[in-house]
Amino acid sequence: MMNFKASKVTLALLSSGFMAVTLPVLAAEEQSASGQEQGVGEKEAVVGTEVIEIKGIRRSLISSLDKKRFSDMVSEVIDAGDLNSLPDISIADALGRLPGVTTVRASGQSSQLNIRGMNGDFIQTTLNGREQASTSGYTAGSRWIAFDQYPSELISQAAVYKSPKASLVEGGVAATVELKTANPLEAKEDHNFVTSARLSYNDAASDVGADDMGNRFSFSYQGKFLNETLGFGFGLAHMEQPNNAEEYSARKYERLQDFDGDGVQERAPNGYQIRAAKGTDERLGLMSTLVYQPNDVFKAQFDFFRSEFESEDKMNGLNIDGLNKDNSLYNVANPVISDGYLVGGDVTLTGTNGPWVEMRSEDQSTDSTTDSFGLKLEWVFDDYEIYFDAAHSKGKKTRLDRIASMHAYEFGTQTLEDGTVVDTWQELSGQGFSFANNSKDAVDMVLNTDYTDLSHMRLGDWEQFPHEYTDEIDSIKVDFKYHLDSGFISSIEVGARWSDRTFSDKRSTFRWGAREGQNGYQLPDGTIVTNQNCEFNHYDHACTPISLDGFATVKNMNGFSYLDLDLVGIADAAFGLGNYDAQQTWEHNWTLIESGSVREKVLAAYAMANFESEIGDIPVTGNFGVRVVKTDTKSRGIQQLQGDETGDGITDDNGVTRDDYANVNYGPEYTDTLPSINLNFQISDNEQIRFAAAKVIGRPPVHQLRGGAGSWADTANDGVSQRYNVWSKGNPNLDPFRATQYDLSYEHFTEGGGAFVAALFWKDIDTLIESVTYNEGEIAWSQIGIEAPEGFVEGQYQTTQNNDQGGYIRGVELAYTTVFTQLPGVFSTLGMNTNYSYTESETTVDGGGVFDDQQLSLPGLSKHVFSATLFWDIDNFSTHLNVRYRDDYIYEGSTPGGTAYQYADAYTVVDWQGTYSFDNGVDAVLQVNNLTDEANTTNYGTSLASGEYKKFGRQFFLGVNYSF
Repeated sequence: MMNFKASKVTLALLSSGFMAVTLPVLAAEEQSASGQEQGVGEKEAVVGTEVIEIKGIRRSLISSLDKKRFSDMVSEVIDAGDLNSLPDISIADALGRLPGVTTVRASGQSSQLNIRGMNGDFIQTTLNGREQASTSGYTAGSRWIAFDQYPSELISQAAVYKSPKASLVEGGVAATVELKTANPLEAKEDHNFVTSARLSYNDAASDVGADDMGNRFSFSYQGKFLNETLGFGFGLAHMEQPNNAEEYSARKYERLQDFDGDGVQERAPNGYQIRAAKGTDERLGLMSTLVYQPNDVFKAQFDFFRSEFESEDKMNGLNIDGLNKDNSLYNVANPVISDGYLVGGDVTLTGTNGPWVEMRSEDQSTDSTTDSFGLKLEWVFDDYEIYFDAAHSKGKKTRLDRIASMHAYEFGTQTLEDGTVVDTWQELSGQGFSFANNSKDAVDMVLNTDYTDLSHMRLGDWEQFPHEYTDEIDSIKVDFKYHLDSGFISSIEVGARWSDRTFSDKRSTFRWGAREGQNGYQLPDGTIVTNQNCEFNHYDHACTPISLDGFATVKNMNGFSYLDLDLVGIADAAFGLGNYDAQQTWEHNWTLIESGSVREKVLAAYAMANFESEIGDIPVTGNFGVRVVKTDTKSRGIQQLQGDETGDGITDDNGVTRDDYANVNYGPEYTDTLPSINLNFQISDNEQIRFAAAKVIGRPPVHQLRGGAGSWADTANDGVSQRYNVWSKGNPNLDPFRATQYDLSYEHFTEGGGAFVAALFWKDIDTLIESVTYNEGEIAWSQIGIEAPEGFVEGQYQTTQNNDQGGYIRGVELAYTTVFTQLPGVFSTLGMNTNYSYTESETTVDGGGVFDDQQLSLPGLSKHVFSATLFWDIDNFSTHLNVRYRDDYIYEGSTPGGTAYQYADAYTVVDWQGTYSFDNGVDAVLQVNNLTDEANTTNYGTSLASGEYKKFGRQFFLGVNYSF
C-alpha cells in the first residue's frame, strides 16, 4: 500500500508562500519516497537555496492549485492565505473566475452564483462547515446565498465542491460552496496585523444623481498566546460605495393583437420604464475566532461572523403601463413588426381608463443582517478522532417597497344633472408617445407631453408594501473517525447532523390613490366623488391629486428629464406623520395569506470509508459511503375555506374578523438515501485521474413551500356564469430536487506551479419545480383535491408543482495555469490562468404567459463560459487583468409589475489591478472593475423584443494595504 503525498517541489512552493526555484530543489525530487527520507530531502533542498517570496495573485493561485490537487473530491479552491489578500469587493467576484462558475450581477456587482448551468436554488453554502441562513429574497425568501454580503477581506479560503462525499452537508445539486475564516494558531507570527484602505469612484454615478465617491477599509488581527495554545483572530471590513444604474426595461410581452392589419396577431409589451437608479451600498462585516489547543489531542474553536448590508435603492423616471388593455382605449400608428413582435410605433391614448403615462418614484431600499456563530470541539487521538459542532445562523431582511405615481392632469368644471357646478380633474387628454426598440441598447422614446411641468403634474398614487423575512437555523453535528493500521481501508468515518430551520415572512401594505390616475370631482361642500377606484386603508385621506410643489425636483439623465420625488416628505405633508403605516388587511387579503412560515427539521446520518490502495503500480485513494437524510417540512399559514365551512376567527389590523379562513400547518416527511464514491488515480508524480459518482438532493426554495391560499370570483368563459378561482402562494408537498451525478477529470500539475485540468460531468435530474396556472376547463379540480362553491364554475388555479421535465445536464470544463519561467528576464514572471466550460441540458421549464406553449432551457444555464487572468510580477510591481465571458441564458427576472422569464444576453466583464509593494510592508493598489462598462441586457425571445438594459459604470479603487 502506498500513501499518496505531496511532492517535495510542491511542498517547497507552498511553504509560507515561498517558492524555491534553483536546481537543488528539482534534484531533491528524486530522493527516496519514504516519509522519513522525504523529510530529510526537503531540509537538504532548502539549505543554501535561493528562495523568492511570491505574493498576490500568484501566491493565491499556487496555493489554490495545491489544495485542489490533494482534495479527496472534485473541487475548485480559492486560497487567500492571509486575510485581506483577495482584491475583490465580495467573495462572489473571486468565485466567478473558477471553472464552471458564473455570477449574476445586481447593481453592477456579483451577488448570486450559477454553477454548471444551475442557479442558486441548486447550491448549498456553508461557512466553516455550517449551513448558512439566507437574505437573498427580493419578493420572497429563498435558499441561495447573497454572496455580496460576504466581504472578501474576511474569507481566507473558498472552495466549490463539485462532487460530494457522505460527510458533506447535503443540499448541493450543482455544488457545495464552502467558505472558511482563518485559524489564528496557523498564522506565521505571534502577532499579525493586516489593514487596507481604498477610495472608490464610479464614473457613471453622477449621471443618475448618485454620489460617485466611496470607500473601503478593513483591519484584521491574528495572535497566538500562552505558548501558542491560545489563538485569537478578529477582522472588520467596511464598504460604502455608489449603487447606481441607468435602466430601460419593457414590461412583459403579453398583448396579442393584429397591429399591422396583415391578419396575424403580434405580441406587444405591456409598457416601458426608463429609470435613474441611485443609492449607496453600505456593508459592515465582522469576524472573530477564539481557538484553544493546549495539546495535540484537544482543540476548541469558537467562530463568529456578522454582516450588515444596507442598500439604498431609489429609482426615478418614466413609467408607461396598461398597453395590455383593450385596444379601443389607444391607437398604434406606423407599427414596426419584427419576428412577430411590436417593436416600434406611435401610440395615442384615447380614454382616461386605458393605458397611462406617469412619472414614478420608488424606494426599494433593503436592510439585511446575517449572524453566524458556532462552537467546535475536537479530540484527536492516535487511533480515532471525535468532533462536535453546535451552530446558529440567522438572516433578517427588510425592504421598503414604496411607489409614488405622478400624472399629468387637467382641471375644470362640470354641471351635474341637478345643476350643481363641481370642480373636476382627470388625466390630461391627447397624451401619446413614439417608441423604437434597439437590440442590446436603450429604447428610443419621444413624448408629446412634458411630464416635468409641475403646473399640471400631480401625485395620484402613494403606496408601500414593506417586506420582512427571517431565516434561522440551529444545528448540531457529531463526527467520529477511526484510523486503521493496515489493509485497504485507512479510516472509517461516521456521524450525524440535526438541524431546525424556520423561515418566516411578513407582508403588509398601505395604498392611497390609483396608479392609473385619478378621475373625479368635488362638490361645493367639499365632498370628494371618485369616478375611478381610489384605495386607502381607513385613514380617511381625501382622494384628490396632490400638488408636487416643494417635493419634486427636475433631474436629467443623458438628455432625459424626469422628476425626483421626496417620498417621505410628501407623505408626511399629505397624510400626516404615522398616518400611512402599512397594515395587514382583509381588503388586501394577500397580506395575511403571504405572511407565514416554513419549518424544516432535518436529521442526517452517514458512514464513510477512506481507502488507500494500488492497481498495478498506480496508487488509488478516495472514499465511499452513504448519507441518509430524513426531512420533515411543515408550512404554517392561512387558507381560504370552501363552501359553507367555518374556520378560525382571524382579525386584521383594522379590527375586521373573518371566519372563512383557517390556520394550517401541514407538509410532508421524506427520507433520502445518498450513496457516493470518490476515486483518485495517481498515474504519475504530476498526473491524476478522478472519478466520482453520487446521488444528491436539493430542497425547494422556501418561498415555494408556503401553504397560504386565497380566491377570487369573476365571470366564466360563457360570459354569464360566476367563476371561482384559487391562487396558492406555494405548495408544501413539493418534492426536493433529486439527481444522480458523475464526474471524470484529468489533472496534470507542472513543477513551476501550473496545471492543466480537463473534466467531464453528467447530472441526471429527476424533476424540476415550476409555477403553473390551470385555466378554466384545463383540469378537473377533483384531481387536485379542491372544489368550487356551489353555483360556481371551476376557474383558474395557480400553484407550484414538480414537473416531469427532468433530464441530463452535462458538460466539459478545461482549465490551464502556467508561469512562463522559460522566458528571459522580467518576462519569466509572466503567468496566465484560464478556464472554459461548455454545458448543455435537456431539462426545460414552462415558458409561462410570455412564452406560451414553449419549453425554455434551465434558468441560469449558459452554454459557454470563459475566464482568463493574465498576471505579471516585475520586482515589487504586480499586476493582473481578468476577462470573464458568459453566454446567454434564461433567467426569471424582475419586471415592472411582476416576474417573467427573459433571455439574458451574453456579456464580458474586464477587471484590472496593479500593486506596488514597498519594503516597509505597504502596498499601493490601483484597481478598475468593469473596465469596458459592460451593460446587462435581456430580450423576450428576439433581439428587438428588448427586455432590460442596465448600465452601471466603471468603478475605480485607489488605496493601500499594510501588514506588520
